[in-house]
Amino acid sequence: MSIMKSAKEFFGLAPVDMEQDDAYYADDARYGETQGAVAYAPRRDYADYQPEPEPYAATIVPVDLRSYTEATLIGEPFRDGDAVVFDLTRMDNTEAKRIIDFAAGLCFALRGQMKKLDKLVFAVVPENAAVATIDLERAARLR
Repeated sequence: MSIMKSAKEFFGLAPVDMEQDDAYYADDARYGETQGAVAYAPRRDYADYQPEPEPYAATIVPVDLRSYTEATLIGEPFRDGDAVVFDLTRMDNTEAKRIIDFAAGLCFALRGQMKKLDKLVFAVVPENAAVATIDLERAARLR
C-alpha cells in the first residue's frame, strides 16, 4: 500500500481496505489461557485482613521556621513518627505557602493529618499517633 493511499484512508478521502486486517481479527481471543510469561494473580480473599496498628503516643516537636530551606526540620521528625508543630509567623507569605504545600505533601504521602492551630501555626501528626489538639497547642505556646 502506498503512503498516499494510506494518508487518504486515514483522512477519510478514500474507502478503507479492511481485507488486509482480516487475518488479525480472525482468531478468537483466549482469555482463560496464559500466554508466554504473563500470568494473572489469583483473586485474594480479604477475610484475613489485619486491622491497623494500635495508636501510640508520639513525641511533639516544636519548630520555628525562618525560611523554606529549613523544611527538613519538619520532614525528618515526621518521617520518624513524631508530631511536628511549626510556626510560620517569621516567614514571608510566599515561603510560608511553600512550607504548607510541603507539609501537606508529607501528610498525603505518609497518611498523616495536618491541623491548623492558629493563623500561621500548623501541626502534622503521623497516621497512628495518639496526640490531643490541646497538647499540640501547648507545644506551640498557644495555651
